This record gives sequence, structure tokens and C-alpha cells, in this order.
Amino acid sequence: MDGICDRVYLPSLQDGADLKEYLNGYIQREFPDGRNAVYSVPKRFRRFGEEQASLAEEITFKRLHGLNELDDLWLLFVHNVSYGGRSSKTIGKLKIREHDFVLFIRSSGKFHVALIEVKSTHDSNTQIPDLSIISYAKVIKNNKRSAMHQLQGHCEILESLMTESVQSIQQYIFWPFLGALTTDPKHTVIERWKEDRNLHVFENVLTKQHLFNEWFLSNVLNGASLQEDNFLKLMNRYLVLSCGFFVNEIRDGLLALLTQEQLQLLDSELCQKTGKPLVVHGAAGTGKTWLILRKLQMLHQTGKLNKQNRALYICYWPGIKCEVEQKLKTFGLGEFVDTARFYISQTGFLLRNNKPYKHIFIDEAEVTCLVFEKIIMESMYTVIYERYHDGNCDCRYKNIGDEDILKKHDSKDWGELWFLVDINQASLFLPKHSPNILKTPHIVLSKVMRTTGNIFDVFKQFYTLPMPSLHSSILSQVSIPDIRLGHHVLGPPIYWIDSAESAEPLIKVIIDMCSSKGFKPNDVCVLPFLTNDKYTPEKINDGIDKYFVQNGYRPKCVYDVETFVCDREANQILVCWGLRVKGLEFKVVIIAMDDDDFDVKDSEDRKKFYIMASRCTCLLVLISPQLYVEQLGLQHSVCDYPFGIDF
Repeated sequence: MDGICDRVYLPSLQDGADLKEYLNGYIQREFPDGRNAVYSVPKRFRRFGEEQASLAEEITFKRLHGLNELDDLWLLFVHNVSYGGRSSKTIGKLKIREHDFVLFIRSSGKFHVALIEVKSTHDSNTQIPDLSIISYAKVIKNNKRSAMHQLQGHCEILESLMTESVQSIQQYIFWPFLGALTTDPKHTVIERWKEDRNLHVFENVLTKQHLFNEWFLSNVLNGASLQEDNFLKLMNRYLVLSCGFFVNEIRDGLLALLTQEQLQLLDSELCQKTGKPLVVHGAAGTGKTWLILRKLQMLHQTGKLNKQNRALYICYWPGIKCEVEQKLKTFGLGEFVDTARFYISQTGFLLRNNKPYKHIFIDEAEVTCLVFEKIIMESMYTVIYERYHDGNCDCRYKNIGDEDILKKHDSKDWGELWFLVDINQASLFLPKHSPNILKTPHIVLSKVMRTTGNIFDVFKQFYTLPMPSLHSSILSQVSIPDIRLGHHVLGPPIYWIDSAESAEPLIKVIIDMCSSKGFKPNDVCVLPFLTNDKYTPEKINDGIDKYFVQNGYRPKCVYDVETFVCDREANQILVCWGLRVKGLEFKVVIIAMDDDDFDVKDSEDRKKFYIMASRCTCLLVLISPQLYVEQLGLQHSVCDYPFGIDF
């Protein structure tokens, strides 16, 4: 923030959303009001630094979450936030600071903000097992002075943001391993630092949740409060610091805000702690592939992805492989990440690649379940497990997910192993040899960020059941959460052209968009519901040529997804079979449907329409007979195409 960025990245908005306006809706969606609502960023505790310090912070993390037992409390706290700020003492220059915990509290009509510094020191008066360091009086005193200095520094920076006294912000130092009592030089037991009043919270309070809750009620909720505008200003600042990052590969200065679901995925420590795969289910447009790229970037920034610790990205469709390769170059990660495709009808997966990998990400993992020959499935997953974590896995294929498939490994420094599954595509009857691990997700992404609200309303009705679970030989369906729109952008309506009332409607819409309405051809993707001679690129180009002078600039339809993604030539429009653009997104999608193309009773037809519509970020155009509008239930969702296609 602080003047660096004032826009939020959304695929459905060309120039992003206004940051201040967007944050209000973001808070309501991601951290909604509740009678006893406690939220944290990150959602789960993340260990940082020295082990004993992390243990002290983890105790604080648990105690804060335990406050959900209290009535009439809304609490959002952020943990381990670093930022650059200015104060009067730094003469306008930036200084990097790091908070242990910042609390934002609403209760009984009041607004409170509290800063907490956590110290892991303890003395011989506190008997806690497994603590290896005993801190004596001088060390404890130095740590107290350090914590007080840190709190003072935070307040000096925050003071410049507020319109009221910084004393309205509460400050505390937590000592989970330090007793509240000590001895004076005469060996008399006395209260520790009684002169500091309520600044310190000791082990006797932090050891039990009910004692901590009593302290919180007596001190924090009865302590200093802020005006609502300052409360929101500070909370927005820390949300941006905790949940956002700059998206330079899209456009300089745009900020992306992550949903709670996405943060949970990026914060997961399952792989590092156990070496087992992280299985993620998600609807189209929930950001699965994008989060892989973000995780790779985070691994590189923390020194866990480099030439010695490489990563492998695996997918099925060639279009998304090309797209990911382009993004990896933009991120500056191309030299550390290899890409590969798996094939459902060929053995010899990674036959020409013998490299081991620290991290492996399998995108579109549900497509592996289309393999009906057991030997192909076995060899594919065997190779994946052999290569993961520098070949630290048992090469025998069992049922992927069995604990004994991994060799015993004492290291805590496991790499990442992700399986990402498109829920809609996974709603297929699976062969018995399909890996059970894909059917039980650790995280389900359900907030769609890609499209506008109007486009979302069209395809959400075809959101299907998830991957079946196998119980012996019986298939049963597992319930899944509803998908929701993850932002507030409704966008334009869905435009419809009655294919029976216009000659060459597809050609005329393409020309109208690209020559009269300012759309760039390479922002447009045409998806025929069924491919036929009428919708080949050659046939469409012949129709377009009739309206242009020879040898002039004109839209040109192409069918090769890989070439289109890599070249992005200005005048190219992609005309493609719907499944080949799986994982990709386009600002404008035109769906062309002929008579007898669509059967609303056919689950595969409904799924195909879902895939096509969910590729779109900004504008969806449907060319079809009137009958299909009724069968799709779009009577109230579409508007007649308003542009002049008769020319």
C-alpha cells in the first residue's frame, strides 16, 4: 500500500478493481460477521525461526483461536507480518519491521486493535518439560527491553496512519514459558514487573484456555478502543500485507488478494511434515494452476527451489503446458522447473527424463483416471513417486496413498508433492485401478475468481458431483460444497444471437467485435459445441475474407492451441475444441451451437457446456437456436446481441 498500489487484480476487470472499494467487500466475504467468529491469517500456524520461539508463538496462536468460546466477539488476527514503514525518527526513510501478532477485535459496539510480541525465555521457577534453554535475569531483562522497543517502533509507524492518539492501540508482551512470580535480592517471592501494569502476560495465564479467556475479557475488551475509521484503515493495511502480493507478470502495480481457501492451500505444511501428497479439488476458475505458480515462486524466494532443488510440473493438455511455461519464464523460474505431459494411452512416462526432483506438481490429475490399462496407470504413478524428493520413494506401485509407499525418512525437509483435481472433470466412472488418493481431498477450492457474476450464474448450474469413491466394487458419490463467486463483479449480460435468424452469425460477430467494438482478436476464443466443416478455421477465414480488402490486416482464425498461446499474434483468434483449452482463460468466448448439438439430458453435454463457459473472464456470447436457450435455462440470463452484425 502506501501509494505503491491502488488497484486489485481480477481477471474479469481489464484494469482491476479500486483497492479501497474492493477491501470492504473482501472483508465481508472472507471474514464475515458471526456471534463468535475468530479468524487468522494464516489459517493454520506456520513455524518460523528457532524451534523454541516457534513453540511459544504456537501457544499464543492456539489461545487466540480458543477465544471463539466467548460471546459477542469478532476477532481477526495476523501472524508474522513484515513490512516497510516510516516514522519521524527515521527521517522519512523506510525501516523493515515484523509483527508477531496483530489483533483486530469488534465487541459490544467497540473496536480494539492490539499488538503482541511473544518471547520464549523462561527461568528455573517455571517447570515445563522439553524446554532446553533456561534464561537468567540479565537475558530476561534484555528480552523485555527488546520487546518494548519493538512495540514502540510499531506504534511510531502506525501513528502516521491514524487520526487519533496511538495510545488507542493496546500493547502486550506474552511470555508462555516465564512465571509471573520471581524473587528479589532478599529471596522474597514477588510479582514480576508489577510496575508495568498489564503489559506482560505470563505462563500462569497462557497455560490454560479458560484462564486466558478471563484475562482477555478483563483486559483487552475493557481496554483502549479506536474509532471505526482508524480500525478499518489499520485492518485493511494488514490484510493487504498478509493476503496480497504484487502481480508484476500481469501488470506492474496491481495487487492480488488471496481468498481464505487459497491462503490455506499455500500455507499447508502437509508435504513438508509427512512427505505425503497434498490433494486439492477445485472447480474451474478457482485458481488451481495459478496457485501452483505462486507456490513455486514462494519456494524460490525461501531458497527451497533452485538448481539443486528442482521442480517438475506435469499436466495433460498441451495448451496449459505452454501457458505454464510462459508464466515460468515471466516469474524467472524457467531454469529451476521442468514441464512434462502424461498420456492416457502410452507407457514410458518421462522415458527421456531421468532427473530426480525435490518438488512435483501434477495438474489436471483427474485425467489420469481416464487410463483404462492398469499397466499405464501403474508405471505413471511409480515414476512420479520414484522421482519425488530426489528419488526417496519406494518404486513399487501399490495403491497410491498407502503409507508404506514412502521409504522411511528422518528429514523434516520434504519437498512439495501436489495432486490437483478439477471436480467437474472428475465426475466420471473410474476404473478399479484408479488411485484412491485422488478421491479424498485435503483442500477444496470453491470460490470462483476467473469470471464475472453473470457468466458464473450461467455455468454454475452444471457444476457436477465429484469423483466417485470406490468401496470394494461399489461406486458411490461424495457430496461437495457449493461453488461461489469470490468477488463482486457482475459484468455485462450474456449476449445471444439466434442462429436461425441471421446468415453467417459467427463470422459477423467476429468482424463486429474486432473491427467496430475494439476487441483484440487474440482476446477472443471461438468454441464450437461440436466440430464440423462449418466451423473449421479455414471455412471461417474464407467468410471473413469476403468483407476485407486483399492483403490487409484482418482477424485470422487458427486451431493450434500451443502456437496460439506461445505466439499471441495480434490478429489471431483461436477456434478450438472445448477440452483443448482446459485450464486456459480468455477475455471473450463465443460458443457456437447448431441444431442437434446439445442434449440437456446428457451429462457429458452439460459438462462440455460448463467447460466452455467457464473459460471466459469478461464477455460470453452464445450463438444457438432458441431451443437451446430454453434447455439451458438461460431465458432470464441472456440479452440479444446489441451490436450491428448486419452489414
